[in-house]
Amino acid sequence: MLLSIKTLVRIFIICFFLVSTRQAHCQTRLPAIIGSNMVLQQQELVLLWGWDTPGLEINLSASWLDAPLKGKCNDKGEWRIEVPTPKAGGPYNIAISGSEEIDLKNVLIGEVWLCSGQSNMEMPLKGWSGQPITGSEEAIALASYPEIRLFTVSRKPSFEPLDDCEGSWAECSPEQAGNFSATGYFFGLELYQKLGIPIGLIHSSWGGTPAEAWTSKEYISRIPFFQTFPGKCDPLEYRQKKLDAHQILQDEWLNSLGFLPDSDNPPEWVLPEYQDKYWEKIKVPSKWENTRMGRYTGMVEFRLTFKIPGKWSGKELQLELGPIDEIDITWVNGVKVGSHPNTYSWNTPRIYIIPEGVIRRGKNTLAVQVGNVSGAGGIFGETEQLRVFPIGEDNSFRVLKGKWKARKSKSYSAVIDMPNCRNCGEPNTPTTLFNGMINPLIPYRIKGAIWYQGESNRYDGKLYGTIFPNMIMNWRENWNQGDFPFYYVQIAPYTYRDDLSTGLLREAQHNTMNLSNTGMVVTMDIGDLVTIHPPNKEDVGKRLAYWALAKDYNNRIAYSGPLYKESKIEGNKIRIIFDHAGHGLKTDGSHLIHFQIAGRDKKFIPAQADIDGNTVLVYSPDIKNPAAVRFAWGSTDQTNLFNSFGLPAGPFRTDIWKD
Repeated sequence: MLLSIKTLVRIFIICFFLVSTRQAHCQTRLPAIIGSNMVLQQQELVLLWGWDTPGLEINLSASWLDAPLKGKCNDKGEWRIEVPTPKAGGPYNIAISGSEEIDLKNVLIGEVWLCSGQSNMEMPLKGWSGQPITGSEEAIALASYPEIRLFTVSRKPSFEPLDDCEGSWAECSPEQAGNFSATGYFFGLELYQKLGIPIGLIHSSWGGTPAEAWTSKEYISRIPFFQTFPGKCDPLEYRQKKLDAHQILQDEWLNSLGFLPDSDNPPEWVLPEYQDKYWEKIKVPSKWENTRMGRYTGMVEFRLTFKIPGKWSGKELQLELGPIDEIDITWVNGVKVGSHPNTYSWNTPRIYIIPEGVIRRGKNTLAVQVGNVSGAGGIFGETEQLRVFPIGEDNSFRVLKGKWKARKSKSYSAVIDMPNCRNCGEPNTPTTLFNGMINPLIPYRIKGAIWYQGESNRYDGKLYGTIFPNMIMNWRENWNQGDFPFYYVQIAPYTYRDDLSTGLLREAQHNTMNLSNTGMVVTMDIGDLVTIHPPNKEDVGKRLAYWALAKDYNNRIAYSGPLYKESKIEGNKIRIIFDHAGHGLKTDGSHLIHFQIAGRDKKFIPAQADIDGNTVLVYSPDIKNPAAVRFAWGSTDQTNLFNSFGLPAGPFRTDIWKD
């Protein structure tokens, strides 16, 4: 029996679809972290992994191996192959064969380090607008180091662990280095110049994020503060509780400003009969800073009288006002037609429906209450975004641009402080950055990690003393390669505009060195009181490298400044004894500063301090029986105590009193 042409065509299409579908699901795939130009950790069994057809055999050959290696996909299509690596060198090639063949070229063997944290690690070598990096132009111009390889993980928060990320390996060049972490770059450059072998740097950071965001669900659930029910943390529920609590406070704050988006009672000034002849005339659309309003944070009330064609009378209309910075309530003829009460809606175009019967023949009154928290403020969209028209007739509209009446209402300075929803964003929520930006890198073999973070955890320095070491243990357990080196930067002096204790945060960072194979870089001498992003990243990177060179590469160099060890009361003085004092302590040539002393009344006052060999004697003529000393405990304390190698002393306190 002969098949018709139509039937044959159908069979062909079905077969083509089945083959195409099979091919689409049977592609050999590697994670982004495994690719051409990568650096593999030398003299280790490194894991290479990927995905393919369940049950399929995977073959891997490397140009330094005598024979290929084999692996097999599990029932989820996942495969892993352990690959022994030689001493540092290269370049090499790797071929991976499964459903298809993948060739990885220009692969080096050397030392691999992870660079993570918040904005001070994220800050690129080229700097940010208005926030330069010292010496960046020269550093970028000289950054042609093909044996240094760079990989940056794209920002990606997730409430579930991801198995891949976005990013690619690249040779270090001026263009690549300029966009890479400045701290990470200077760290890697110092290693490269001292060791003379390939260096791989993996950069995964996000500004303004707390350590709990970089911690897994299993580990963050161990800390009672983050538990949403006994022994467990549900990140979504945790975040929602914070948002709900913040909304209550924000509603109270908005009410104090007279901003009442849920009220059905219109204020007098929005009614058509209200007299606004003494109000200023303001161009709309525009930002306040470009008008006589100036840079103003507070509430502004707008009114506009407009006419519509008689045939629109009584119809349902659409009102469009473009974006409003930042919150608004809008009325037409005294009837509320919509609102945006959340400050994050500052760039959202306003589109409101005017119900039937609200619009009248002749004159109509549009009233908009606008609140600006920071920045420019105003009804600031494009001219064509301000219009009104009957529903379904957007080709027939009235433009609402022009001179509107406006007046300032309550300034934010006249009411209670605006509540801050601290760490409420998705990338600030526990687990989200571990899931999206660390988990995809595991189990890529690393030598160790460097970390620059802490500013976003000042809300509870004591709590950070639990979070931070837990995060380190978390990473070490998940990488399953022992207690790999973990070196980090203590936060620098800065003029914070709050009363949170920076001293407790720095103390927590210092105490984290109780974990094995950790080290801390002190930056009390190279901070910048006017920017939270100090421009001197070269010394930060080098100081991190000193720890690695001394501890992991057997370089006989000084790697730490003086760190508090113990104290002894000697009459009316207290002697401070340090580790890492070198061949003696020194200053920058001036008297020691930022020492405080207290008696049993726990009231600290400025103290005099004298270097005595490897120790410091602290005293005050006003305190005969001293009980405790604190050094560099304030947020803005820029210090001048160093060891003989020029490395700065870290902050400390001898007491355990409540801060």
